Amino acid sequence: MKKPKGFFTYFHLASVIDKLSDAQAGRLYKALMRYGDSGELTDFSDDLACDMAYTLMRGEIDVNFERYQEICEKRTEAGKKGGRPPKQPTDKNQLVS
Repeated sequence: MKKPKGFFTYFHLASVIDKLSDAQAGRLYKALMRYGDSGELTDFSDDLACDMAYTLMRGEIDVNFERYQEICEKRTEAGKKGGRPPKQPTDKNQLVS
């Protein structure tokens, strides 16, 4: 499976992050980076707020990765068909690149 180079962080999640301390937010961000890069899960059983935010944001990452995979598959199929056909000149003296 092809993996994207990163993931989106949506502004609507800012209200969740704002409820965390800076230390919690940093710990959450690092955990999300590990999850996005390697799929490694982080145990936040010691911090309910981080656990809830992590669960929510991990789902967003999963959705983003699924969309990315679908786009890659569609582009692969389109490429197998040879791509878009070249445009035909409208005038015999006109060249189209």
